[in-house]
Amino acid sequence: MAIIGLTTTNIPLWDPPEHYRGYRFAPIWTAAADVVKSVRARVKPDIVVLAVHDGIEKDSQIPIPKGVDLIVYGHSHLQAEGYTMGSTLLVQPKNWAASVAKIDFVIERRGRTNRIVDRRSRLLAVQKDTAVAGDIAKLGEPYHEMAEKYLNTPVTQAATDMSGARGRIEDTPLVDAIQTVQLAYAKADVSLTALFNPRIRVRKGPVTVRQLAALYIYDNQLYAIEGNGRMLRDALEVSAEYFRSCETPACSSGPLISKSVHGFNFDMAQGVTYQIDLREPAGHRIKNLRWKGSALKDDQPLRIAINNYRAGGSGGYTMFRGAKVVWQSSEDIRDLMIQYYGRKHPLPTKADGNWRIEPPAARQELLKEVDAESERATER
Repeated sequence: MAIIGLTTTNIPLWDPPEHYRGYRFAPIWTAAADVVKSVRARVKPDIVVLAVHDGIEKDSQIPIPKGVDLIVYGHSHLQAEGYTMGSTLLVQPKNWAASVAKIDFVIERRGRTNRIVDRRSRLLAVQKDTAVAGDIAKLGEPYHEMAEKYLNTPVTQAATDMSGARGRIEDTPLVDAIQTVQLAYAKADVSLTALFNPRIRVRKGPVTVRQLAALYIYDNQLYAIEGNGRMLRDALEVSAEYFRSCETPACSSGPLISKSVHGFNFDMAQGVTYQIDLREPAGHRIKNLRWKGSALKDDQPLRIAINNYRAGGSGGYTMFRGAKVVWQSSEDIRDLMIQYYGRKHPLPTKADGNWRIEPPAARQELLKEVDAESERATER
């Protein structure tokens, strides 16, 4: 068996050049075809597996190279039990090892060669009672203990209980906790961030490194870029595509959260005030966008705080691609949060309500949706 690893060509869009200096990124399937052909000729394996960091959907028209028996892919935070394209089996386990894939091949010996006569896959959910591999656990034990000790270190205090469950529907103090740090370190006029983990809960009392890490789960760096009012408005319009338009005055004709946009691509802004009007079509939803009390003009220069992922234009935010980076952090945003709140800054306990969804009927329908999903998640 030959296993070939392929990574996404989006890395130059996500990371600063110093992270990939010396590397070049060819189109992923062109590179795959060249490597598969070479491996087949040199090694002559019975099975060729591609382990691919890329999103592949069932109806994608991807040019799978000849001679590939299995593609295990992962990128879109979804899962696929297994399906075939031609003679190639494709499977995607859930992200963060929430499931693993079990793949079976049946091979027959025919003369001097082996031939695959059947291939199948299934996903196995990882549960709380799933057994840990003892040898791996022993190997990692000292590092695990150090990590646990660090994660349990108190950083700051929360004056009240807080939840992220509604954090993509209304302004919340947990999102403001991220914005506050980004504005402070980037010395920015405006900050943009998503709520990456709506399941986070912070109880009144000590707040640990673990809880701050659960609030900001990605290893992003913080950038300050040169922008303007038009750039910000365009970004917020892209963000608003997370929602569907109301089709009735009561906004009750169906789910208002779009299934085609990931929640981690719904960015909220701090430093301005605005409304997202779901009575309007996509691209025309941002209303009353104001900065320092006045209507924000398209040509108003702004220093904008965003993460490196957004600065590369990912998630549909192409307006940021190529913007001048005037400052970037040497540490991850998560570490900046730990530093900031470790200096005796308390977590915000009340959101300032600088943005909201309109009309009120849409807000109520959306709150019903997220409350129902939160209840289902609790039951699971």
